[in-house]
Amino acid sequence: MSLAALPQMPPEQEVQLVRQAKEGDEAAFLRLVDPWRKPLFAYIYRMVTQRPDAEDLLQDVLVRVLENLREYRGEGSFKSWLFGIATHVCLDHLRQRQRWRVEAQLEAEKHAEMSQPALERLGEALSQPDFAFEIREHIAYCFACLGRTLDPEEQAALMLKEVLGFSNEEGARILKVSEPVFRHRLSAARKTMTESYDGLCQLVNKGGACWQCRGLREVTPELNRGADLVQIEVAPGVAVTPENLFDARLQIVREADLEDGRTRLLHDWFFEVTTLQEDGGRREVWANPSTWKKPA
Repeated sequence: MSLAALPQMPPEQEVQLVRQAKEGDEAAFLRLVDPWRKPLFAYIYRMVTQRPDAEDLLQDVLVRVLENLREYRGEGSFKSWLFGIATHVCLDHLRQRQRWRVEAQLEAEKHAEMSQPALERLGEALSQPDFAFEIREHIAYCFACLGRTLDPEEQAALMLKEVLGFSNEEGARILKVSEPVFRHRLSAARKTMTESYDGLCQLVNKGGACWQCRGLREVTPELNRGADLVQIEVAPGVAVTPENLFDARLQIVREADLEDGRTRLLHDWFFEVTTLQEDGGRREVWANPSTWKKPA
């Protein structure tokens, strides 16, 4: 789903459902939580970059919501309380994993190109009748990959403010830090990501090392190609800087349906094998189909 627009519920209805759910009304709890399942999953998936992990962590989040609902006092919005639980579940998960290298995608591409099984799997995925390669979804995929290079708290700050649209005050409350600390983490995350993109992405800098999205689109059968995107652009008349190119990319990331879009099959597989490559330090995974899961 697009993260540009999160569910909206009239405040008075939300307050009533919270009260009823606290009193043990199961139907009220489901009405309160169900609209948030997809956005919560989308957030978790982009944070941890593995669909099976995200599915498991979402269930953990929902259990914690049910167990701790009585503790919710309405100091902040119910949305921020929900995403606070999800954020700390993700942070606990990510602290046990390796941070990825900035060049993780380039390394994965290099190993895949040398692997006949990987090339065959890629060809099968690109030719599926219900598959389409959407560059905008791949930009969101790339953003999630680079997010894994950040300190987890910085990654969360960036996602909360720049993708989900929480205020600095809300983000600080979610991360349980002061607002100045939250702003520092956000600034550090933006700076690191902007510098990484400037040296990596050809859509941002023509001298960038990575043109994976263009290359994948070119090898996708023509009938399976989504809309083209040659260059990320800023608003007309605005001087191009690495910072506003990053903001333009963020707009694409918010609107892209990374979790359930038409390129999902490919991205799930890329995340799966890159996770094995980066978290486990296993460079042979691209050549070894026995390590891959079958697509759902």
